[in-house]
Amino acid sequence: MIQKIFTYILIVLHKVRLLLFVQNKYISFGSGCEITSGVRVRAFDGGVIKFAEKVCIDRFADIQSKSGEIFIGPCTFIGQFSIICSHYKISIGSDCLIAEHVTIRDQDHNFGTIKKTSLAGMRTSSIEIGNNVWIGAKVTVTKGVKIGNNSVIGANSVVTKNVPANTIVGGIPSRILSETK
Repeated sequence: MIQKIFTYILIVLHKVRLLLFVQNKYISFGSGCEITSGVRVRAFDGGVIKFAEKVCIDRFADIQSKSGEIFIGPCTFIGQFSIICSHYKISIGSDCLIAEHVTIRDQDHNFGTIKKTSLAGMRTSSIEIGNNVWIGAKVTVTKGVKIGNNSVIGANSVVTKNVPANTIVGGIPSRILSETK
């Protein structure tokens, strides 16, 4: 009996924690999402974030959309201290594994001698990550990249170009190492 009460309290607390994350009408969570401690989810300046069902976000991940869109597909895991930041559009498919300290950004700063970098604005291009993709620890995915289904990105890689489906890539910048089987 005590165990049932304790389980019920944990379920209620988890639902309350999800409700607290919904800071405005632009963030939505599917059923069965798991959010651990220290996670920050923010949508501002018209940004939208949608989590499908059973998404799991590990400790201290930071997911933010500033005037952009983020969609994270069902049964996807996002590792601790990872950063997903959108000023345009990021789409992550279903059943993806994103390891710890991964950075995914669909923008970078304009720069040059005409204006200060902080005032020069951003360059944006969408990022599309397919289904069943495994992104290793400390990977950086840059703007404009499409990663195909069933691909693996090796740890510490920097992905600057499209990754075909069913391939393993690694390195800085990343290059095709082999095919998945």
